[in-house]
Amino acid sequence: MNRRVAAAVALLGVALSLIAITRSRAPRLDGTLIYHRYSDYQSWDATMWMIDLPTGTMTQVGRDWRDMISPINAHFSADGQMITFMGSQAGLPENEWDVFVSHWDGSTWAQPVNLTGPNGARDEDPKFSPTGPTIIYKQDGVLVTMKADGSDKKYLTQGKPESSMPYFAKNGRDILFERSGDIYLLKDGVETLMYAGPGQSSYYPIGMDDTSFLYTRVQSAKHDSIMKGFYDGQPSVRYFFNSTDWDTSDAYPYEDGSRYIFYVTGDFLIPHGGYNLAFADVKAKKRYDIDEYFRAKRSSDINTEYQELGPAWSPTRFNQK
Repeated sequence: MNRRVAAAVALLGVALSLIAITRSRAPRLDGTLIYHRYSDYQSWDATMWMIDLPTGTMTQVGRDWRDMISPINAHFSADGQMITFMGSQAGLPENEWDVFVSHWDGSTWAQPVNLTGPNGARDEDPKFSPTGPTIIYKQDGVLVTMKADGSDKKYLTQGKPESSMPYFAKNGRDILFERSGDIYLLKDGVETLMYAGPGQSSYYPIGMDDTSFLYTRVQSAKHDSIMKGFYDGQPSVRYFFNSTDWDTSDAYPYEDGSRYIFYVTGDFLIPHGGYNLAFADVKAKKRYDIDEYFRAKRSSDINTEYQELGPAWSPTRFNQK
């Protein structure tokens, strides 16, 4: 009997050790993820959400806002105290995209300020600089920078072909952007074409570290994929979680992206319609449906039958004691 008890105790110890190892290898994400969901891009029914990553707590951003509608594509300032995003001023005869900013007041996101309109123009794709309160965005195909209060506008690509989806490199000076299905880098006034590789077209560049950036590449199979590009022109790297059977897009790095990357997937194995949030451990080569990751912390799923899109991460946490 004593031998049996000893053997049982030993087996239990091994099992507990394996559980501990498994848990220690599970991702431990900090900070906040912000994203939006809608039924369709032109439906003007978008809502914006934050996830506190340590707890899985969800908060609707702007639930009480009254002066604007359909906020999408939010991006945090470097200090985490502001977000910029695109949406439409409420009450217009026809909706139009403008750039907004909202400040964290210590308990909620304050009523947003429209920095660009209404002006009859398409003001889209705003992103903060990683080094200060400067915003870059697209106005009718021209890249523009401005301060976070809407002042000091500088038009960077006037007279050039349409440019879109700008994003500051880590140094806060150089600018990635999309033009005619290619990714360019604007540095010291010079535009340099970035490596593209096999596929049809590229879009949605996101700066990652001093040497690399993320972007979405439409494959020959016509499904989107996420690539790691390099400023020095070396060939891009294709991530393991791409598929020729569904779209993978809207990548955003956790910290510098060397370990985890958030993205959007059309994986039909996820039990929700449309596009859904996911992230990948690029070292362990494991991908996670975000609901799989939070299963033990939440009673309801984050992904829905709507389209979950545009994730962006900040190390800042909100409403935490």
